[in-house]
Amino acid sequence: MADRGATSIPLRRLLPALAVTAALALGACGGEPAAVVDRDGTLRLTLSEYRIDPQVIRVRPGRIHIVARNEGRLPHNLRVRSLDRERGEEVEEFGQFSPTAFPGGLVTGDVVLQSGKYELVCTLGNHDDLGQTGTLIVGDGS
Repeated sequence: MADRGATSIPLRRLLPALAVTAALALGACGGEPAAVVDRDGTLRLTLSEYRIDPQVIRVRPGRIHIVARNEGRLPHNLRVRSLDRERGEEVEEFGQFSPTAFPGGLVTGDVVLQSGKYELVCTLGNHDDLGQTGTLIVGDGS
C-alpha cells in the first residue's frame, strides 16, 4: 500500500529539470583553468594509465616543486616540455625529476618556468601517444 503522505513526481516531469541541471553543471566546467599551486609552491598531480590529472593547470611564473603520485598499475614518469616552439625545432625539457615511479610511488622535481605553455608528459613507452599528457599554462601563457 502506498504512503499517502509521500509526494510522487512523474518521471516525465523530472527529466527536463535533470537535463537543465546537468547542462548548467557542465557549463560551469568551462572557462579558465584555476591555479592549483599551493601556497608552499607545490604542484600536486596524479598519474594513472594514460592520464595526468588535472589535465590543464595554470600557475604563476617562477620556481615550482612538482609532486606526482602514481595511482596506476603501470610505472610512470613525468617531464615538462615547451609547447612554444617552431615546427621541427628540438623539444626542450625543463627541470630535474626523479626517475620512474612504480605503482604507489612518487615522481618529484623542481622546475623554474617563465610565462608560456608547457606540456606535462609521461615518456615511458608510448604513454604520451595514448593520452598521458597535460597542459601547464604559466602566467598569462604568452
